[in-house]
Amino acid sequence: MQKAGHRPIALVGGATGMIGDPSGKSEERSLLNEAQLAENVAGIKAQLEKYLDFDPAKPNAALMVNNYDWFKNISFIDFLRDAGKHITVNYMMAKDSVKKRFEGEAGISYTEFAYQLMQGYDFYHLFKENNCKLQMGGSDQWGNITTGTEFVRRKAQGDAFAFTCPLIKKADGTKFGKTESGNVWLDPERTTPYQFYQFWLNASDADAENWIKIFTF
Repeated sequence: MQKAGHRPIALVGGATGMIGDPSGKSEERSLLNEAQLAENVAGIKAQLEKYLDFDPAKPNAALMVNNYDWFKNISFIDFLRDAGKHITVNYMMAKDSVKKRFEGEAGISYTEFAYQLMQGYDFYHLFKENNCKLQMGGSDQWGNITTGTEFVRRKAQGDAFAFTCPLIKKADGTKFGKTESGNVWLDPERTTPYQFYQFWLNASDADAENWIKIFTF
């Protein structure tokens, strides 16, 4: 998208990381503290710089934003009045990520239930402040992103769009998640260059045919 002239905005979840996203999870995530989140944010930026151009001299330089910067000043009452009244519980309950947790044994806490409101509000904030019209993510984020398009429509009378791609699955059907085991990391301290090379070399023919269309130009 950046090569085509668009301006990418990398959104880091400093605030939402304190809550945890229920999408694709059968049980509640462990919550991170501020120090862990700050460390993660610095690590993410270092990794993204290999793939996005943050050079401010470029007209479409990538921008990195942290939702903690706008959420830290919003009180609970303000958020309920400003965000909560625009999205019905029926709308939120209809999302697959929420429905599955309601039907499962673990259930869902109010904290995680409110997550989609926060992510939706992020999209509204970026639409308003940065003219962001499109949010991209994995297909498990569809519900959260469309909540954002709904916020933009209702609160800003604007049009915003969702773009999702299927989650990358391993041959055994499990997803490449940040919290799953046996992952390939972009950080050489987590996955050595040798391990990284071996992973692609040892991919099955079926996976290789699929992945080459995704990970190369």
